[in-house]
Amino acid sequence: MKTIRLSKLLFDNYPKKSQNLVEILNKHNISYEILENTKDIWTRDFMPFCLDDGTLVSYIYEPDYLQNDEYKNIRTKIVYEKNHVDLVIDGGNFVRYKNKAIMTDKVFKENPSKTKDEIIEIIKTKCNLEDLIIIPKQPYDIYGHSDSMVRWIDENSVFINDFSIESKTFNDKLLKSLQKHNLNIQAMKYTNSFFTKDRNWGAYLNFIKIENILIVPVYGINEDILALEQLQNIYKNCIIEPINFDSIIKNGGALHCVSSEKIGV
Repeated sequence: MKTIRLSKLLFDNYPKKSQNLVEILNKHNISYEILENTKDIWTRDFMPFCLDDGTLVSYIYEPDYLQNDEYKNIRTKIVYEKNHVDLVIDGGNFVRYKNKAIMTDKVFKENPSKTKDEIIEIIKTKCNLEDLIIIPKQPYDIYGHSDSMVRWIDENSVFINDFSIESKTFNDKLLKSLQKHNLNIQAMKYTNSFFTKDRNWGAYLNFIKIENILIVPVYGINEDILALEQLQNIYKNCIIEPINFDSIIKNGGALHCVSSEKIGV
């Protein structure tokens, strides 16, 4: 079983949320590791990818949104793994299921010295992928992470956030990019009242899944019930554990963002 890796800063900055998460992990005998000396709580973005055989794959964490000097103190540097991708990548922009993965096209912008085909081939080779699916990033999203947009159901099916409320044009582009790879697509539906000035993205898909346990970030609002029902309908064989992550969601990330994985010791 996977070990979930969490930053000590998460425990320092959000003690109640962290304790609630640990209680869920302990309830299901899911091991976790606390990472010292990280510069922020978003371990997904800089910690190595974990492949199904336990191989860890590192990459260059130098995102364009942290390039100013004022952000230097929040860029975590890690020791690169033996299996290293020599490309600028955010871990939140890599959503994998077995030998398929989904990334937004921001990976092309951050590696201008290489062609799109070269970038795709490097990632496929290092991460043992048969297919790397590129989707458009949301125009206003500076992070460009795929893990806030789409998650796998199985190797032929994905669950996406429905963006048609805010932009039918963008939603159509997203659907087209996935349909090109012959994927079955299900969408998380929202009521018209869900999106507000303070709630401008749907964090429900930013869950973590460990075998048949689905831990889902929620807001503490009525819409949570609708979202959890949809998730249970999609992931029928999973036990769903909601966790209130509202104060973390307001900072632009949720549960998948604050966690990474490893297999074994």
